[in-house]
Amino acid sequence: MEIFTILFVCLTLLLLIGTTKKFKLYAGGVVVGAAALFVIGEIIIKVQTGFYTLGKQEWYNQGYAETMGKWVMPFFLLGVAIFLILVNIRMIQQFLRRKEGIRWVWMALVVVIDAFAVFLVPVLLFIVAFMFFPFAP
Repeated sequence: MEIFTILFVCLTLLLLIGTTKKFKLYAGGVVVGAAALFVIGEIIIKVQTGFYTLGKQEWYNQGYAETMGKWVMPFFLLGVAIFLILVNIRMIQQFLRRKEGIRWVWMALVVVIDAFAVFLVPVLLFIVAFMFFPFAP
């Protein structure tokens, strides 16, 4: 999960290229702060539940994956929200910079990206939940 956190930070920080220094400071601080909090909490949970001492299957069998899932799910939703907000802000900034003819293409792109997210986010949420919570008896 640490790798996905690093990828999330890299992708969201790339969205900050070309923004104002103040926006970079605030948005970058939120992204890096949330990622650091997630990684620290994840490591603490893994140490407390014996992830590094137990075998992977034994760790899952004792129900510790559910404990980890209760930590991961809110941060997944937070990460998706942060990412979509930054994408929408960047697209709207492009909309405001363009001339009359092409500017509506940017708004259409915002709508398409948000509509795509409406369908993609629940699928990703199911995949993340499936990794931590047992669905079958």
